[in-house]
Amino acid sequence: MLKQVLKSGSTYRTLLTIQRNFLSEAYLCREAWQARLSTPVLSKVNHEALYYELEQKFQQKNKVSAIDIDIYANKLVDDSHIDEVADLMYKFRLTEEASNILHSTQHAVARNYIEHSHYAELIEMLDNRIGYGVFLDDFTANLALDRLVTTNEFKWAARFATLLGLQEDFSNPITRSLATYGCYRYVKGDEIDHFDDLIPPPPADPAEEKKKKKNEVKVRVKFLRNEYFDDHFDLRDSKLLLGKTFCTLGLNWGTGVVGDSCKLLGLVLHQKWTKAVEYTCGKGLEINGDVVKLVRTFLEKVENKEDEDYTRLVEAVGKIESSVKVNNDSFEKLLLGEVNKSVADNEQRQITEQVKIYSDWCEVRQQRLEEELARLQRAKRIQDVERVAREMEQEEQKLWFFENEDKIDLQIDSKKVFYPKRWFGKKKKPRVVDEGYIPPEVRQRQEQQ
Repeated sequence: MLKQVLKSGSTYRTLLTIQRNFLSEAYLCREAWQARLSTPVLSKVNHEALYYELEQKFQQKNKVSAIDIDIYANKLVDDSHIDEVADLMYKFRLTEEASNILHSTQHAVARNYIEHSHYAELIEMLDNRIGYGVFLDDFTANLALDRLVTTNEFKWAARFATLLGLQEDFSNPITRSLATYGCYRYVKGDEIDHFDDLIPPPPADPAEEKKKKKNEVKVRVKFLRNEYFDDHFDLRDSKLLLGKTFCTLGLNWGTGVVGDSCKLLGLVLHQKWTKAVEYTCGKGLEINGDVVKLVRTFLEKVENKEDEDYTRLVEAVGKIESSVKVNNDSFEKLLLGEVNKSVADNEQRQITEQVKIYSDWCEVRQQRLEEELARLQRAKRIQDVERVAREMEQEEQKLWFFENEDKIDLQIDSKKVFYPKRWFGKKKKPRVVDEGYIPPEVRQRQEQQ
């Protein structure tokens, strides 16, 4: 937000000019999004009562339907229930109904976090894909990246871009341009030596570490599994993850100054020296001059400089200005131009599609709710029929007891369980007691007398 103060006599005017986002206000589709609250499904729902009902279902049955979670997530209008919805999503992920989650549920959760600037919590949820099962769609990704890059929060923008890069899907032009711009501004900024802040390590518990040292137990195992590193989802180093993201962005950009520059920058950040050398030897490359300088800066900060491929790459970068066509335009301006172009070409179309998606989601929610109610009513009718059948059977037994007395006795005998006799070993013969037996001491005493 820019503040401009104008002085006129003894009065001051403060004009506040709101910083313009790349995406227009119409892209938010607020009317279409708020229309969900007026539907019959959500208008009659008490948010607090629904939360306690869901908690009871988790505690008693450990089973909640996907439509219940969707209604709770879409009923959110503020950030007062951020922790509650995250807890419910985590518990729901552990149930058998997790595969039936609706797309509107993930969208509602992500949009609510973004609108209230809970970026750290959302990133934690997105990073734990197995625990929460929440993913960004094109609309929420564009919304988050647009807000972050226009507020100079390039660290968060780069983190969102890396999460999208792991899915290897930058097919949306607006997402691709915003992610590239956010990542480039992050690696170009003052945080160049602090990439580890992008993915902070989990805090260590001193008490737990002390306990492990005291109660260390060594267990013999048959074999040890070989360590496996997939160089994708296992990446936790910020610099390597950014390099992987730049490579994916470069592949999605294709040939050209932006695509070629992103590929080279990504290979260097990912420390793929051999591939980088092979790439610089290609023909028809068009690398931006700002990216070449940035690549040189990264290469100078590498700790292990004894690698042969690294040495070859340094030489290749030194000759890159003469071997390939270097674009001396500002790379940041090129990316800004691509962002504005992608927004101008695709914004209106995506707004129309998103409004239709919101309408379709309301219909799907109503349909799924009716199906769930029909299922519950069917299960209730089956229980009632079984209960009436049991009561009629008991009443019949009372009315016809004396006519069926023999049959009932046979049924009772058939239900008796006869356990086999247990064998306690071979029985010993009882000792024979001689009533005329006289101890030797007594007999000797009688003879002496």
